[in-house]
Amino acid sequence: MRARVRNQGVPLIMCMLLLLLVATAQCRNEDESDFSTETETETEYTTTLASVESSTQPNNDKQLVYIENLQKNCHLKRGTVRCSGFRFDDIEKVAFFSLPTQVRIAPDGATYELGDKQHLGTLIMENSTFINFPLHLFYELPLLSEVDMRDCGMQYVSWEGFLAANKLKILLLSGNAISELGESSFSYASELEFLFLSDNKLSSPHPDAFKGLQNLIHLDLSDNQLEELPERIFHDLAALHTLIISGNRLRFISNGLLTQNTRLQTVILQGNQLQQLGEYAFSSAPHLLHLDVSHNAPLEVLVLNLNVVNLRARNCSLTRVNLFGAVTNVDLSDNRVQELYFSTSELLEDLVLRNNSLGQLATLSRVPRLRHLDVGNNPQLGELPTDWQKPHLERLDLSNTGLQQLPQQLLEDMPNLRKLNVSNNKISDIDPHDFKRLSRLTHFYIHANNWNCFSLRMVMDVLILQHGITYTPDKVDDDFMGSYIKGIACMYRLPEREQLKSQSDTESSASVEYSQHSDRDATSDVEMLRREFKAVVQHLEQKFDSVFAQLSSLNAKMNSLEHMNSSLWNQLTITV
Repeated sequence: MRARVRNQGVPLIMCMLLLLLVATAQCRNEDESDFSTETETETEYTTTLASVESSTQPNNDKQLVYIENLQKNCHLKRGTVRCSGFRFDDIEKVAFFSLPTQVRIAPDGATYELGDKQHLGTLIMENSTFINFPLHLFYELPLLSEVDMRDCGMQYVSWEGFLAANKLKILLLSGNAISELGESSFSYASELEFLFLSDNKLSSPHPDAFKGLQNLIHLDLSDNQLEELPERIFHDLAALHTLIISGNRLRFISNGLLTQNTRLQTVILQGNQLQQLGEYAFSSAPHLLHLDVSHNAPLEVLVLNLNVVNLRARNCSLTRVNLFGAVTNVDLSDNRVQELYFSTSELLEDLVLRNNSLGQLATLSRVPRLRHLDVGNNPQLGELPTDWQKPHLERLDLSNTGLQQLPQQLLEDMPNLRKLNVSNNKISDIDPHDFKRLSRLTHFYIHANNWNCFSLRMVMDVLILQHGITYTPDKVDDDFMGSYIKGIACMYRLPEREQLKSQSDTESSASVEYSQHSDRDATSDVEMLRREFKAVVQHLEQKFDSVFAQLSSLNAKMNSLEHMNSSLWNQLTITV
């Protein structure tokens, strides 16, 4: 705005100017409410209407405390305003933004203009306290797209605070003490896309608290005190992609809670007190990428009909899991799962069932896309399916599953296997030639088993050391009665096949001489023990021979030293 007046003296000009500024302040529009920090130059000077920084007046049951100057508490840099030191810790007082209009007058005294607009897109409040969300903020700073008021001690948020917030896209209110959300609390911020309300004290929000937020993409309600969610609380959030409700006290998720949120991609429900999930609670989201219901101790049964890429349900109390629909990666570790069913197991790529109570894996007979399977710490599992279809399997963990041997067919059907863990089992013998098809094997963990030293030495020499395969040695125990081969503990005893041959020979002869059956059984047992004892004695004799050879070598060196010493004394002459 620019105007020219007749030259009748500076006092007349100033009077007219002040009258004009008063009228302008009463009719202030959005374009005149930008915060300006322009400095005085040689050719112009600045006059403001702000004579005080704050004043008060009653507004219903609370007082309005006017903020008329930001220069003392705020710093402007590249469209971002950082403010600190505001203290509105009286619950009966509400901050009200009312910023002054700035005017510049040319040196000739005949021209004036209002201050230029500044494009302030971000407001950050640091080390400040606002018990109530401030009023009139978006009238004074209409271009704000991001407001960060985390850790401000805020307790109350109402719809009045968001009038004219039609440019706001990101609102951060985490780390406050907000306990209630009324009806349509954010409806005037219709363009809001990211809303962070984590780490507050929300317990029972109004069913229409988020009404009007059709553009909201991300909603974080984690670490509050939510016990129940109204059925329609998310129905207006048609664009919602991410919903985080972890760390609350929820006990139930109904089938109708998310029916209108068809664009959901991520739902985080971990760390609640969930007892039940509706079977169709997530079926309305056909493109769900992540669902996490971990750390819900009361949850014992998980029956879901859904399509999801990543499903995590760790550390619950699950005993039965039935999944209907397309599921790609599943983590059910640290539960008590006994019953497991996948309607489309052929789509599985990553499955973690570690630390459960599984007794069989019949449901996994058809897993052609499976790349990673971890069933470690299921000591009752025992035998594995022999008809697995797993041509793409790359990592297999069978540690602590009660295995006594590895089926040859199991190894033949895994040409892409890179990592195999059979530690903490009862395996004593493995034929390294059974691994001839595992040409890509790079890691083979065999520690903490019941190894026969004869078989272990062959596995080490023919398979592990020859191909540079990584393994983990056992922890050395000084009281262990056996031996260590390349760091793996073992005991010397007859190979399993020789024991079986001896038993079969005994059974044959028993069929011919039935009358001596008992004597021959006893004789075979004694013979087997005698041969095992002989094998141990032979091993000890080898060690004794080695020690004796070293002692003999040491004795020879000592004799040589003694002979040298004797010769030296014979040639030594002492003169007195």
